[in-house]
Amino acid sequence: MNKWNILMVGAGTMGRGIAEVFAAKEIDITLYDAFPEQLQKAKQTIQADMAYYAEEGIVSPEEIRNTEKFVFYEEDLEKIAPKVNLVIEGVFENVDIKREIFDKLDKLCAPDCIFCSNTSASNIFEIAQISHPERLMITHFFNPPYVMPLVEVVMGPKTSSENVKTVCDVLTSVGKEPAVIKKYIPGFIVNRLDNVLSREIAYMITQGWTTAADVERAIRYTSGTRYSFEGPLSLHDVVGWDLTTSVSRDVFKTLCNDTDGDRLGEKLIKEGRLGIKTKKGCYDYDDIDIQEFMNKRAHRIIKMLKVIRTLDDPE
Repeated sequence: MNKWNILMVGAGTMGRGIAEVFAAKEIDITLYDAFPEQLQKAKQTIQADMAYYAEEGIVSPEEIRNTEKFVFYEEDLEKIAPKVNLVIEGVFENVDIKREIFDKLDKLCAPDCIFCSNTSASNIFEIAQISHPERLMITHFFNPPYVMPLVEVVMGPKTSSENVKTVCDVLTSVGKEPAVIKKYIPGFIVNRLDNVLSREIAYMITQGWTTAADVERAIRYTSGTRYSFEGPLSLHDVVGWDLTTSVSRDVFKTLCNDTDGDRLGEKLIKEGRLGIKTKKGCYDYDDIDIQEFMNKRAHRIIKMLKVIRTLDDPE
């Protein structure tokens, strides 16, 4: 693990969270940002994050010290880029900015440096024109990166399997669970599944068949409980594919197949109900403190992951 010297391009929420992941495990990582004030903010936020994770009991004192020792801060890309062997790009979802960053990195970095993008949407394989495309892939972390185990690893048309294995190995070494997608597809795995579910939920609600609260109740107390230890394919193995396939013949015919967007989402946007940022979404948040709400959400995620890990342990 000590062979790695990582550059994180972009010191925003995801960038500093990814830095925490590697630094805690004694891997050198440099946060680069074109805006010096962003680097100072990242440093302060990392300290606050570690204090919170300590309260939750998911970091050791040594890991906290590691995030002080193994995270470096740099506003000069030319100074640090030639020294690293793994880059993770995490700038705004803007095609021009991403293309410019990769153009610079391709000129500055060593020929064997591996390039990753933390994009959640962009087809980086069409955007980044680098001299060794076998070194380019997507590593999509989830927020907060230190807490969420999954990283989607997406291959491009020329990404080498060897480089994917190398990146998956280092992700595993820092406690992450890589899931490989063998070609770029919009939404990768998680967001594609989320969109399928969201489309059907919106359809059922806008048809007047049910309510947001009842849909969420149905999910939380069936699939939401099982998914912590058993995915849909495992469930079908348990139930029997003869039965699940028979049921699907009737259900598939009645499912929503809209391709124009999220019916419910479009309606809420028109009403200015964007979610917690506007204090209204499917639910009202008028009487809550947003930071307190987000802390409670993170606390629940951490508690669930602790339980899930006990389920994974052999008895």
